[in-house]
Order: sequence, then C-alpha cells, then structure tokens
Amino acid sequence: MRVERGASQVLFGLLPGQTADLEGRIWKVAHWLDPVPVLLDQDAVRAALLGAIAPWSATGNDDGVEGELRARSTVEVVGLNMDRGVLVETFPEQWRCKACGSITRKREDRCACGGRSRAQMQFVTYHTCGASREPYLPARCPTHNAIAVRLPGTATAKELRFFCPVCRASLDHGGGFPYQPCNCSDGQMGLTVHRAAVVFSPRFAVLVNPPDPAEAARLRAAGGGARALEWVLEGMTADDPTAGRQTLAGLIETFRQAGLSEATAQGLAQQAVDKGEADSGSGDAGIALPESVRVKAYEEALSLASAVRGGRTRVSDMVAGTTPPLRTLYEGAYGAAISAAHLESVDLLANFPVATLAFGYTRGDLAPGAARLVPFRERGHLRAYGSHSKTEALLFRLDPLHVYRHLVSAGNDLPAVADNRAARLALLERVDIPFATQEQYQQLGGGLLSLVHSYAHRTIRRLAAFAGIERDGLAEYLLPHHLAFVIYAASRGDFVLGGLQAVFETSLDRFLADLVEGESRCALDPGCRSGGGACMACLHLGEPSCRWFNRFLHRSELFGERGFLVEA
Repeated sequence: MRVERGASQVLFGLLPGQTADLEGRIWKVAHWLDPVPVLLDQDAVRAALLGAIAPWSATGNDDGVEGELRARSTVEVVGLNMDRGVLVETFPEQWRCKACGSITRKREDRCACGGRSRAQMQFVTYHTCGASREPYLPARCPTHNAIAVRLPGTATAKELRFFCPVCRASLDHGGGFPYQPCNCSDGQMGLTVHRAAVVFSPRFAVLVNPPDPAEAARLRAAGGGARALEWVLEGMTADDPTAGRQTLAGLIETFRQAGLSEATAQGLAQQAVDKGEADSGSGDAGIALPESVRVKAYEEALSLASAVRGGRTRVSDMVAGTTPPLRTLYEGAYGAAISAAHLESVDLLANFPVATLAFGYTRGDLAPGAARLVPFRERGHLRAYGSHSKTEALLFRLDPLHVYRHLVSAGNDLPAVADNRAARLALLERVDIPFATQEQYQQLGGGLLSLVHSYAHRTIRRLAAFAGIERDGLAEYLLPHHLAFVIYAASRGDFVLGGLQAVFETSLDRFLADLVEGESRCALDPGCRSGGGACMACLHLGEPSCRWFNRFLHRSELFGERGFLVEA
C-alpha cells in the first residue's frame, strides 16, 4: 500500500516513532527511506539546537545532547526523499471483531463467531522516559482461551469492559487495561489513544542559515560574528557585513575560531592594525561582552547577515525606483508611520532562508523540560529531520533609543546614552536574555524579551489580515539582542503567496497605523489583564507561529501608562 502525503505533512506528522492514521488503519513510522542530506552550516545548527534544548538541559532531561553539541558533535540533517518516502508498520497489533468484540493479534484471523471484519484497537501506552508500546490485555479466559472487549462509546480506557466472548465471564476485574509498569522502573505507563499529544510531541528548532556551508564558512572566516556585530551596531547600512577591509574585532574572532588563546588573538590582531593591515573598526566593545552574551549576539548578527544577503528591499530603495504618487507615499506616509511605530526600519526580505528541524520528541508531560527528551539518532550520531526553504519576510528593527528609554522607565538602572549605537552597546553589556521556559531571570533581560516578543505577536495578529494570510501561516523569528524580529510566511512548499510583499509595497503605512492605533483591549478583560496580560484573545499564537510557548508576553509592554507604542 502506498499513500501520498506532502513534504510538510510528513515533517510535522510522520517522524520516526510517531503514529498516524492512514487509510483507515493505525501505523507507526519505522524510518524515512534514503533521506536526502540537507547542507546546513554545522555551527548554526548546533547553536539553534542548543537554544531549543535549553529547557531540557536545565532539568537534566536532555539525554546528553547538550554535551554532544558543545563537544562539536556532527548533527546529520536530512530531508524527505520524495521518491522513496517513509516506511510504516502496523501498530498496535490488536484487532477487535466488529461483531462480537473478540481480540486477536492478526487482522486476517477469522473470528469464531463468523465475523469477517476487524477494527484496530487505538490505545497505546507511553512513559515520560520515552517508551511506548501496546497495552497489556487482561488474562484470557482460562476455559476458552479467548478475550473480547465492549467499547463504552467514549475514548476513556477505564470504561472498557473485557470479557470472554464464549461464557461472557468478566476478565477485567473492575474495568480497563491492567497495570503496566515501565521497563525503566520509574512508575506506571500512561494509556490513551495513539493520536494524543502526550503520546508523541515532536520538538522543533528554527534557524536562519546561509544557502550552503561554504557561504557560512566565508562569513566566519572573514571575521564572522564580530564583523556582523559591528555591522548591526552601525545600523546595517551595507548589505554585506564583510565588505571592506578586515577589522580588529574581526581578526580577533578569526584567531579565536582557529583555537588561539584570547591573549594571543588580541595581540596578533593589534599587531595587524598597528602595521596598517587591518582597520581598528568601531572599537573593541563587542569583544568586551560577557562570553554567554557575545556568543548569542554573534549568532543573531550572523542570522541577520544571512537573511539580508538573500535580498533586502528598504523603503529608501523604493523611493529611488519610483515616481509620484508612489514616491510621495514612500517618502511621506511610510516614514511617518515607521516613526510613529517607534521602529528604526522595516525591510522586505524576498528570499528569507528558513530551516525547520525536528530534533527529537517527548512523551508524557507536555511542558518543555518536564519529560525526557528523546533525540533522533542514526548510527550513533545526532540526526535532525527538516526542510530548508526560502520565503518572503519582513524585518522589523525597533528604535534603539526608544527601547532604551522604555526599559529605563520600567525601573532598570541604565547609564545615559547619546545615540543608537551607544544604546545597543549598553544593553548588550548588561542584558541576559532568558530561554523560553526559564522561571527565574534577570529583570532587564526579561523586560527586553517581553517587549520584542509582545511586539512580534501584535504584528502577526494585525499583519495577517492586511496580507490575506491565515494567522498560522505567519511565524516569528526573534533577535532580542539586536532589538529586532522577522515575520515570515511559513510556506508549505515552493509556492509563496506574496502577501507580505504586497503590504510592504502598497499599504505599509496603513498597516503600521493599525498596529499602533487599532484596538488594544482584550475581549476577556479584566480577567486577561489581571491574569498575565496576554491570552488567546489578544496576543497568543499557535505553536507553528510561536516557538516561545506564548511566554514573555504582556500588553502593558505595548499599551497602557508606559506602553512602548504610546510613549512619546
């Protein structure tokens, strides 16, 4: 039997170990057949996975993945081979006669009652350690060696009644399946229908990556994250952060990547500057950042560099290429709307490169980090199943000085700054951005993340109507260290609708006006306001759109007495 499914359906619904309903039966995926290698930069992949597994690393439930990634273990990234597909196997092998309810191991077995039609039992067991198997059945009737089940008309396993189909004697001693301990010796296995989220919850990471590892290597060899960070601090005026002569910070990063000590790297780089073989750049502030912040700031800067190299259109580019009345619109209304929304810029990214990677799954507790992460492995190596595509996107960069004033008004002790660069740098030197499920975190880092994240969710919810795209068809990519986020069309194939481009070229001013002045109250107030300031009626998004589990959201960041969008 061969069943046709799209690549995105397979990625999100047919991963190894996952069960699925196909052609009226239940199957479990054994493996992908001859998957196709997806060429992605390994450093970017490892960085994305380290961020995604942070909740499991914090609780010690990551199955050693963090250690492997920090040891620079190779992650094999593969995509679906559309010609070969996915191999599935029948699961569970428990079949019920539709006439009398008797259960057998084979679908083809003819029932003693004469019934010719059997239905598959849909219940499976699972445990937070990652185990899953068929549920135990009660002991068969000792006299007739048979067992049957009477369905309650609901999906509740406890209401099932097992009995002998011959003598009608009860076999379940109170109803339902018997106790089934897990082989890990850590308690009882849960039991539910196979399609429940607790049985299999795939875990994904999203990264922005250059088209191929060679391009990533070029970026890193030319100073990599250090050059990219300088480029962001200077306002991203050029399209290539590595353009021009090498800089002091870029040389230091290059020597770091070569394995030299910090002192040696700085010494050699300074010698090159003294000899006139490199520029001093904008200073050495990026080098003085705390190590954890420096690594994340570099990766985010490289993501921005990769994104704009695929093609970036700025409002100023459209002004230069048009005539009235569009030129008047771009020069006047667009600039005023961007300023009113307290944005530094809005850019169109026509070929935004996005990789979505499934790196493992959990069973049982759905909260990230609560259950053991089961990573995908092949021949002892970590494996990620994914897709790499290019889609349209809009890059929103918040006004650094306005962000800075907003954070000061929220009670953060920050020094006075004079310009955008100084504001960005002062924040980078002091901020500690929390990971998605972190409960205890720095006030400044939590406040900055909440601002960027709330702004991104507000943008998606208002932008979907203007672009003519379903809300779940848009997704966010946050770059909180650089006060930016990307909203991209989560394409399901090679086709891109063009809705974001249409908004950017014809109605960006009206969209931004709606973003700032549109309804900001919640239909569930005052309950929403007193219960966290964000809910499904105002800011929450579905999981495909939000990788932060709808945390670090609050309408007060945008509206209200000290809201970012209402502050002068």
